[in-house]
Amino acid sequence: MIVLDLFADVKPIWKTSSQFYGTPYVWCMLHNFGGNIEMYGTLDSVASGPVEARTSKKSTMVGVGMCMEGIEQNPVVYEQMAEMAFRSEKVQLKQWLKSYARRRYGKAVEQVEAAWEILHRTIYNCIDGIADHNTDFIVKFPDWDPSLDPTSVSGREYRTLNLPMPHRTRRFILLETDSSLPEAHLWYPTGEVVAALRLFLDSRKHFSGSLTYRYDLVDLTRQVLSKLANQVYLEAVMSYREKNASALDHYSHKFLQLIRDIDELLAADDNFLLGTWLQSAKKLASDTNETKQYEWNARTQVTMWYDDTKTNQSKLHDYANKFWSGLLEDYYLPRATTYFHYLSKSLKENENFRLDEWRREWISYSNKWQADTKIYLVKARGDALSIAARLYDKYFSFH
Repeated sequence: MIVLDLFADVKPIWKTSSQFYGTPYVWCMLHNFGGNIEMYGTLDSVASGPVEARTSKKSTMVGVGMCMEGIEQNPVVYEQMAEMAFRSEKVQLKQWLKSYARRRYGKAVEQVEAAWEILHRTIYNCIDGIADHNTDFIVKFPDWDPSLDPTSVSGREYRTLNLPMPHRTRRFILLETDSSLPEAHLWYPTGEVVAALRLFLDSRKHFSGSLTYRYDLVDLTRQVLSKLANQVYLEAVMSYREKNASALDHYSHKFLQLIRDIDELLAADDNFLLGTWLQSAKKLASDTNETKQYEWNARTQVTMWYDDTKTNQSKLHDYANKFWSGLLEDYYLPRATTYFHYLSKSLKENENFRLDEWRREWISYSNKWQADTKIYLVKARGDALSIAARLYDKYFSFH
């Protein structure tokens, strides 16, 4: 028998089980859940964990493996992990990342190397022990009633987020540590990652023809905009709780615009298209009925799954959420739009938020979308580099 230490990159069991009580095991990296698209990793753990396990006293480790639920994201993580099968010593990541950037983009550029140093200590250095399943509010929209009375501030602990807002000023927000507000997974200072994006953009003249640079720039821009959207959503909810209708309208419209802008960005790279996913499913069909069934399967798997009722979403809804152009514009945007419509109506008419009505309308829309056969892009459109630069200036330039 051989045991898989399935989540050894975050929660290694070999350390607490006496090497699985003498049973041979494989050190595995799980990393991804549901094929979610989010920049995330534990590079330090991957760079040292397999070597530490193999060289530990009475080690029974016999190999390394990867057990991700989805791939085609975070290429740096998988390239490093693939190398660990052939390494006898821990990886010196600072030098390795310089070499990685040079190999990936075809040349060494100082700004990109500096950006990767930042990404290493932020996005790719998650040490909180939480299994990263993308909970950003665009793709995992909170299904809750914010009209409930907020918990009293007195006697509670708060943490402060300092995120760039889509204004000329910065705003600070207090989040309760007891999670009285929805809270997406965040394990790094977002301001540092915005600085890394600036460095990436500053080097774009060197890589205008590089598809790998374009992919990483699009993904990084998507990452910072998605985290910004999380705060904009919370600002909208707090505006609602404060009964500030104009602020609610302002922040809800900003949230919806962020969805549109991210969709436009993703449409500019072939790797972020809903159409590719749907086309690949339909190509497996042998007749018209199978084509319809396979497309429904593909649409359902990345959205609602199936066990929903008229007023209750599937317990697995958004499990396989994706940042794909087409999915944002036609699925996530209508969901948020209808939610904020009911939220605004509640405030303006001085009545409780009608959660069940929103659920009923949203679930009905979702079922119709799953059964639809609209054709989506399978080839990118637009200049990704210029779109990324424009969106950076729109949301993060304070001059």
